[in-house]
Amino acid sequence: MPTVLITTANGMFGGGLARELAGAPDVQVRAMVRDRSKFTAEAPNIEVVEGDMDRPESLAGPMQGVTHVFLAAPISDQIGPRYKNVVEAAKNSGQPHVAAIHGAVNHEGDKLEETFDAGIEALKSSGLPWTLISPTSVMETALSAIEDMAPLGCALSMTGEGKNALVANRDVAIATRAVITGSGHDGKDYKITGPQLLDMEQICAAISEQVGRTVTYYDLPEDEFAAMMLKNTEIKDPAVLEQMVIMHLRAWKEGRAEVITDTFAELTGEPATTLEEWLKTNHQLFDAKPSIAQRATGALLRGKYSKYAKR
Repeated sequence: MPTVLITTANGMFGGGLARELAGAPDVQVRAMVRDRSKFTAEAPNIEVVEGDMDRPESLAGPMQGVTHVFLAAPISDQIGPRYKNVVEAAKNSGQPHVAAIHGAVNHEGDKLEETFDAGIEALKSSGLPWTLISPTSVMETALSAIEDMAPLGCALSMTGEGKNALVANRDVAIATRAVITGSGHDGKDYKITGPQLLDMEQICAAISEQVGRTVTYYDLPEDEFAAMMLKNTEIKDPAVLEQMVIMHLRAWKEGRAEVITDTFAELTGEPATTLEEWLKTNHQLFDAKPSIAQRATGALLRGKYSKYAKR
């Protein structure tokens, strides 16, 4: 029976895999977190351990006796060093198979790609058996901004006519489970996508259909979108905004996210989750009726950015 160490088990991908494996009779889970109190998935097959990818000395204990490592880290300029630290700890503990999150969106030329590639290269040259799990943009994060703005009747972004085959986070976890519990996956880069290439206007139309009111997409120029984000969100540092938001939306706008595959079905035997299916399951994220204040704010935004409306 495989024993898998999940790094950043409180993160989006790590947490999704932990929930998918909770209670599974065919795998033991070691969930690595920096703070035990923030980990909520409980099951007889889950052991919670403390470890920090920024502190290599803390990784030896969690790594002991595992057969598989699920390697994921938050998006930052430290992805490369963190991946390298985990790979080194895995080498020192034996020969566990490492399934590492990479990405299907082409970030060629930006800082994220540089640091990410350094970590991936360390894995590929380590001598360890490895598989890359490379999802496209994930619905839960890509649609979070629309979730906040849906009551205003608008969604502001900068993706142009670029399309993205958004993937459900649970599908990423299901595909990863198939890799961990299966065989024949060494040296493969699995690009995991949803089944539909959609632009932001089509996405907003699907959300409008779900909530029963219009959510119009406004496609802003990059400089105006960045200024709006710096003014109205918690992100106040342009460099952080570039790394966390802008570079991803730029790749989408430039067509570098237009990747669609049947990999999920090939790994699992099931169809990937459509946007409409995901919206039905997660409708509560968008159902809130707008308050009077939100209606007023929405009217102001729609007036200010009217020339950018996509209809």
